[in-house]
Amino acid sequence: MKKVVFDTNVSVGAFCWNGNPREVYELAKHGKIKLFYSKDILEELIRVLAYKKFGLTNQEILPLINDFIAIANFTEVTSKIKAISQDPTDNIFLECAVDAKAHYIISGDHHLLDLKHYKGIDIVTPKEFIAKKLY
Repeated sequence: MKKVVFDTNVSVGAFCWNGNPREVYELAKHGKIKLFYSKDILEELIRVLAYKKFGLTNQEILPLINDFIAIANFTEVTSKIKAISQDPTDNIFLECAVDAKAHYIISGDHHLLDLKHYKGIDIVTPKEFIAKKLY
């Protein structure tokens, strides 16, 4: 089974809209791929879901986070990676993927996508993951 890490925009997209991010999230939900997250990824996800532009209340965010935690696998991150200098916060996804021994990072973020690969981990968009049936 393929191990994956979603960046925040993929998770938010899955929660807020239909489309490829929702489709990859459903693959994780149905056990077709194994999704991993770290403490830092979870904290970022909660922070971003609280942005006013999404219009979600804390009462609406909590079930989304609970669902995410229920289907994803927690990874204790020990790696310290500084591969992305333009947006250093994106390194949390690389760290989690390395420590989880993930096959893919699924992302919509150009800082990650521009890398294409990192230590044997392919970095792809949700659309590419679905279209190429990488699961």
